[in-house]
Amino acid sequence: MFFIALLTTFTASAQCLNFNSNAAQIHWTAFKTPAKVGVKGSFNKVEITPTKNKTSFEELLKGSKFSIDTSSVNTANPGRDEKLVKFFFMDTKIDGVVKSVSSKVITTEMNINGQKRTVPLSYTFDGNKLNAMGTIDLFDFKMNKNLTSINNACKALHEGKTWNDVNIELEVKFTGC
Repeated sequence: MFFIALLTTFTASAQCLNFNSNAAQIHWTAFKTPAKVGVKGSFNKVEITPTKNKTSFEELLKGSKFSIDTSSVNTANPGRDEKLVKFFFMDTKIDGVVKSVSSKVITTEMNINGQKRTVPLSYTFDGNKLNAMGTIDLFDFKMNKNLTSINNACKALHEGKTWNDVNIELEVKFTGC
């Protein structure tokens, strides 16, 4: 699912860091069938409110807030997207904040379905791009009803099994200010 374009600008030699939230992409992989077949998607509408221009990666990320419009889900299959909005996301809100940044992990606090949980994201930085990856458990966010609903709506396609873990990945391209 998500989530989370909370990651912003990072250049090791930059005096001033900034980011363009339009350059952030959030990808997710959910799983279906007993064979755990991955279904990939993203969100078209993500809002990031970073801390203002900073001089270090940690300062820029720490405190950055994000929100995801779940009705903007995009799996490149309009029929699937409609089912996800209707039967899975329903009125689910997703937002959060970056709590801390270490040398290998960005710690976020995600709020999904009114439930706040700490979600660590491991990250790599290569040139001007940051990739951050993590996994969420839908049960941690009390999304049992949502999972049951999408599983029932897609029972034949999912062969009766929709998994509760979802991999999330962010890609952010960086620039200096």
